[in-house]
Amino acid sequence: MRGNQTSSCREYPCLLYRKGGTEAASAMISDEIAWDLWLNDCCVRHMTSSPHELDVLAVGYCLQQGLIEDGQAVRAFYENRGVSVAVVGIKPTLASKRRPMAVTAERLCSYGTLLDELSAAHHVTHGVHEGALVQDGIVLAYAEDVSRYNVLDRLAGEVYLRNIDTSQAVLVFSGRVPQQVAEKASALGVSCIASRAMATSAGIEAAARLGLTLVCALRSDSFRLFTHEERIIKSYDKDLCSL
Repeated sequence: MRGNQTSSCREYPCLLYRKGGTEAASAMISDEIAWDLWLNDCCVRHMTSSPHELDVLAVGYCLQQGLIEDGQAVRAFYENRGVSVAVVGIKPTLASKRRPMAVTAERLCSYGTLLDELSAAHHVTHGVHEGALVQDGIVLAYAEDVSRYNVLDRLAGEVYLRNIDTSQAVLVFSGRVPQQVAEKASALGVSCIASRAMATSAGIEAAARLGLTLVCALRSDSFRLFTHEERIIKSYDKDLCSL
């Protein structure tokens, strides 16, 4: 994985209330910064995010917003004014981003603790969202950020910059799945999203419309399957984790 950098954090003093009393304490807090995103010398967005790998996030955001197109080669670089992205030519693309895929219920359940194993910042601060593109137990890309949407944009940047084939990958995600998350997941080229959290009604309807298999409440021994169950392989009905 590219760099595999994680979110930074710092210690802040606080008062801890416990069992009817207060005491001086401290807590590790995830860093969040503000910066400007420039595309071809035009400022397109004032961003807030975790401070690591802003170039990847910048490219992914531009892709997800349709500001750059698949097939355009881009370069991202840091400047005093922020992070700049420039289109510099063309790049080879994968012939197809969406091909038939299937995954076993057992394999999905094995991803129930995956994000806990990958993230150090979450254990320290409980203040970041996480996402990983996984195929056959292999992590193709991982991202974390204080914003759930930035996580998906970071993954989009990784996919684009490294030309990752996501057609057989599962997006393992830590956050709730509203409509925008379903749409960003579909734009990544995956056919299945498995979240540790639940979806909204609009998220479920979007997943159904976009052809996404939507798995929520993912745990090591169970999950809830809402849409396009045909991609989940099981030998017998009992093999599907408890719904």
